[in-house]
Amino acid sequence: MSSSNYDSSIPRPELTEAGFVAPSEQDILSGALADMNAALGGQANLALNTPQGQLAVSLTAILGDVYASILGVFNGMDPAANSGRMQEAIGRIYFLTRRPATATIVDAQLTTTGGGQTIAAGTSVAIDRNGNIYAPSSDIVLPSAPGQVNISLTCQTLGAIICPVGALTLYQAGLGITSLTNNEVGLTGLEAESRAEFETRREQSVSANSIGQNAAILGAILSQSDVDDAFVVDNPAGHESEVKGVTLAPYSLYVVVQGGVDANIARAIIAHKSPGCAMQGGISVQVKDENTAYHGNNPVYTVNFDRVQAVPLYISVKLARPSILVPQDAPERAIKALMNHLTNSETRPRIGATIYASRLATVVNALGDWAEVLDLSLGTDADVGKSSLTLPINQVLAPDASKITVTIEG
Repeated sequence: MSSSNYDSSIPRPELTEAGFVAPSEQDILSGALADMNAALGGQANLALNTPQGQLAVSLTAILGDVYASILGVFNGMDPAANSGRMQEAIGRIYFLTRRPATATIVDAQLTTTGGGQTIAAGTSVAIDRNGNIYAPSSDIVLPSAPGQVNISLTCQTLGAIICPVGALTLYQAGLGITSLTNNEVGLTGLEAESRAEFETRREQSVSANSIGQNAAILGAILSQSDVDDAFVVDNPAGHESEVKGVTLAPYSLYVVVQGGVDANIARAIIAHKSPGCAMQGGISVQVKDENTAYHGNNPVYTVNFDRVQAVPLYISVKLARPSILVPQDAPERAIKALMNHLTNSETRPRIGATIYASRLATVVNALGDWAEVLDLSLGTDADVGKSSLTLPINQVLAPDASKITVTIEG
């Protein structure tokens, strides 16, 4: 309730059990006109094109904007409805920050001249077909003898930059490299974290407060802002078992991660896994238990986990030729729509998830009445023909526009 001694015909907003409730702008306007009439002696012309009418309309607009802003603040306190800065404020309670856009990472094959040159981190080494520059994220020492070397390069443009097979070439001379290419598709980066993704990660992070559960490990890893995706699973059996397409040793824990820093991931695993649980994976990191109860004699553990491997996604689309006019660039439109869907932060292929051809068909059909999908099939090579794809959890599908073919029949 207002503490003001003044009365007004303009209805007040209320804070109820249902939340903040503001009067409608029509009711505000009616009250403002009544106040104007009373102030002018009770016989004023209340037409909106009069000076008093214009003042009432302006007051209504001002109050309407204020009440809308107050309602936005109240909604911003609800994780189910907030966004932007208010969502980030809620995230800070959980020690989370919005994940920024990440870079595409690709393994490149070099032919070196020999001489043992050092390529400093950040040196522009490769360029793709679209002019994006790629550089190593750490110093690389080339061998002293000529030969072949594999290195990891990071795209210097953040976001969902597609790097298909053979897209890279040598950017500059004088580095001790005679030629460069990539025989595998790059692991595509991500755009900045969306509202829905940030809320999902906040919800998952609650599990990170526990110990000994797979969800606790997963939540702790996903809470790191530079981690794009992760999957945690274990084999509780006393014998080897295939779990989600990966063979796991008895009583072992398996963690696969996309993005992030090895040391931070390893610390998250050791902090939340059960004691005595075996781990497997191609990445090994030494982690010291930092508990002060050891008084300086802290044990060191070897933590193992895996990095997800990118697998190219092939898509074949067959469109009908309806009676209406089909745009000349219909194939290009279909490919662009599919790529937008597959690289969007909310609809991109995730670790362990199944991608369905029928869902991709709806993306193409939504382009207009001219777009009628007769058939859409998927594959991990040019021999497409699957209606769905589920990869082992140590792999993730990498969309590539050059791997999408669109034909119009009829």
